Formats: sequence, C-alpha cells, structure tokens
Amino acid sequence: MFMIFCAAHLLIFSMLLKKVPSLNGVSSYDWPTNLMFLCGNFWLVFCGLKYKQALPAFSWKNYLAGYLLLLLFVYLINKRELLFLMAIFLYAGMYHNKRLTVYLYLFLFSLIAVSAYWISGFLILAFIYAVLSGLWERLSSGFEKVLALSGGLILLLVIFPLLNLLFQYQPQTLINACGPEIWNAMQLSAVTALVSTLMIFVMGVPLGYIMARNDFRLKAAVDALIDLPIMVPQTAAGIAILVLVGPKTPLGDFLAQQFGVSFAGTAIGIICCQIFVSFPFLVRSAINAFEAVDVKFENASRSLGASAALTFFRITLPLAAPGIFNGCILSFSRALSEAGSLMIVAYRPSTIPIMIDDTFNQFGMREAAPITVVFVGICFWGFISLKWFYESHKKRLSRA
Repeated sequence: MFMIFCAAHLLIFSMLLKKVPSLNGVSSYDWPTNLMFLCGNFWLVFCGLKYKQALPAFSWKNYLAGYLLLLLFVYLINKRELLFLMAIFLYAGMYHNKRLTVYLYLFLFSLIAVSAYWISGFLILAFIYAVLSGLWERLSSGFEKVLALSGGLILLLVIFPLLNLLFQYQPQTLINACGPEIWNAMQLSAVTALVSTLMIFVMGVPLGYIMARNDFRLKAAVDALIDLPIMVPQTAAGIAILVLVGPKTPLGDFLAQQFGVSFAGTAIGIICCQIFVSFPFLVRSAINAFEAVDVKFENASRSLGASAALTFFRITLPLAAPGIFNGCILSFSRALSEAGSLMIVAYRPSTIPIMIDDTFNQFGMREAAPITVVFVGICFWGFISLKWFYESHKKRLSRA
C-alpha cells in the first residue's frame, strides 16, 4: 500500500509541475513553486510514515483520499496554488487529530466557497460541527440524526447574519462611530431594562407561584393573558399605553398633577413599555419552575410547623431559583432590545434600539451599521456571559 501511495504521489506531483512563459516566449519551469510542492509532498509522506508507526488504525488509502480531496477542490477546481501548498502542510500535520482535520476542511471551504463571509462562515460551521460531533454518537437512530441536521440548519440561518455583521468593521471604525450620545443611549437601555426586570421579578414571581399551585375559575383565560403581549404588535402596545396614561388622558393628567409622573418621553415610559413586552418571559419561566418543584417538600415543611411564607422563601423559591433566573435573563434581554412601542411612547430620550433606527433613517446604512455592530456585540457577549453564569451556578442557586 505504501508503494502504491508513493507511486500515486509521484504521478500527482508530475501533474503539479508548473511552467511559466519566459520573455522569449519559451515556457520554463517555475522552480520555486515546484520546489515548495516537492517539499509539501515529502512532508506528507514523512508524516504518513510516522502515523503508520504511531496510529494502529492508520490507512494509506484514507490518507491519500484526503489529499486528493484537497487537490481536487483547492488546486484543480479553484486554482489556489499557495492555498493548496498551505493545505498540504496543515493536512499532514493535523491528520492524527480527526477534529482538527475537519476544521481544516471547513476553513478551506469557507475561504473558497464563501470568501466574502469566510470568517463568520467558518465560525458558524465550526460551531455546528463541534455541537454535532459531540451529539452524533449519542443519537440512536437515523431519524434523530436528520432532526439534528435540521436543527443545525435553522441555527445556521439565525446566527449567520449576526456573526457576519460582527466581522464587517475594524475596531477603530467602531470606536469612532460611538460618540457620547451612543454610550448614553446604551446606559439608558441597560438601566431601564434592569429596573423593568426587577419590577417584573417582584410582581411576576408571585403570579407564577399562584398559577402553578392553584386551580381556579378562568385560570385558562389568565394563562392566555400572560402570553398576550407576545402576540400584540409592539406599536399597538405603545398606542395602548398612551391612550391610558398619555398626555390629555384622565389618568395621565391625574398622575402628572398629583405625583408629577409623566409617561410620554420619559424614562418611566420606557420602563413601562419594557415591562409590557418582556414580562411574559419571566412569568412563564416562573410558572414552569414552580411546577417542577415537588409539592411533597412544601407539605413536609408545613407539617413541621413552618408557615406558608417561610416555606415559600426557604423551600419553594430556592428550588425554583434556576428556572426563575433563566427567565430574568430572557426578560432583561427582551427589554433591552425593545423598540416598537418606544417609537410611540418615548422616542426621546433614546434607548440604543431607537438610536440605531434614528441614525439609519437620517444617514443610512453606512452610519447605522457600526452602531449596530457595537450593540449586537455587547448583547451577544452579555447574553453568553449570563447564560454561562446560569449554567455554572445552577446547582448552587437551587441550594441557596
């Protein structure tokens, strides 16, 4: 098999010999490039001999097949000579690690097939492969594997536009695009989203507990009303809020005159809109979390003489804490990205989603895109950090 491999390699190398036209019109060999091809082929054979000794399952046939795939796709079809040279050295050096070899193929595919989006394309394909490679062996049937591939496709369609956006601009461009107004808008968005999440937590967690532990008349109607803000268009929500507590409305005038509270064009109005659109995520998570807590723990606590309040705060709430915390993450993220209702209720002062919309309408894509990249980047890493904190402290939260 080794002799067949070497013979095939000599044949391939003879095909790779490159000629260049000289000044007198006579073709001559491009010796520097050919020498690099020769070195790459010697390196490939040398690594193959090492793998034959070190790897029990090593096969010259598979080794040559991987090389031929690189030759066909990179050199013969796409005419990328230097890239093919790099691929030879990397392929030979990485072959002992199957995953690294797959990442190399994904990198080359992204660089050639989607060259305009190769960074984001490679990151997404590598991420999907990393997930599927750990999941594939655990899937018991071909049907489950089809489902996994389908899920990876929809994940690709969702994530690709965002990752592609994140790699479109240099750091200096992003820094220059974000002036004081942008950072003030980001600060306002973060503060109001945090306040709205805390208010939903204080009032929504009790609602979630009552819904999870009691059956009562019209419970199905209340359960449907919890999810209603998800269905209602955001602009309709903003109009509904203004009709209730806006300027020149009975309740709005009463709150303004008696307490000095105004909703239109204020931070209070921003928080009100954020609560409206984001409270279903926390309340629904709280309901599911409380339903997952076994009632026998509460009954045992009550039988030992603990009050209902003490049982709730010492037993039920700690056990449901991981699910509730996950709901807080979703609710905060939804409040942070709210824009539709704020265009109606509080266009000024501007949160960052409103600032992006305003910049796009005034100056177009060129000015709005860098601001969007900064905001999406902050949201992306912030959301990942919160989810990581949730996963790493899940057991500790349940024991708190």
